[in-house]
This record gives sequence, structure tokens and C-alpha cells, in this order.
Amino acid sequence: MPKVQYKNKTGALHVGGGRFFYANKPVDVTDKEWALLEDREDLELVTTDKAKGKGSTSDTEKDKKEPANEPDNPAATK
Repeated sequence: MPKVQYKNKTGALHVGGGRFFYANKPVDVTDKEWALLEDREDLELVTTDKAKGKGSTSDTEKDKKEPANEPDNPAATK
């Protein structure tokens, strides 16, 4: 199901029929509704990355490697 949000940074958009779209808050719409709304310049289709928000794990966190099994003090092993 597509998610749509108001493009402005703040506020809301009322498109009639009791439908409101808010800034930075994606709203689920049916495929039929999106077909009617997709020509509106003040609405945008939200990708899954945008919908995840702040709670998602970034790529840099995923790419972090575990530390090698080396002693903290290399001089202590001699």
C-alpha cells in the first residue's frame, strides 16, 4: 500500500472526502486513491527509507567490523 505525505515542511493538506496529508508523516492510501492523487504537485510518494524514520540502522553502522582478537597492549605479549 503506497504511503503519501505533504511536501511542505510543516502543515497539512485537506484534499476533500475527509482525507488529510501531513508534513513529514506518511499516510497509507489505496492504489485507487494514489491514482487520483499522483498528479498533485504538493504530495509525494514516500519510499520505505523515508518511512522508516530515525529508528532505522544506517549503512555505516551495518558496515562496522568487530575488533580483531588482538591484545590491548602488544608489548605485553613479548
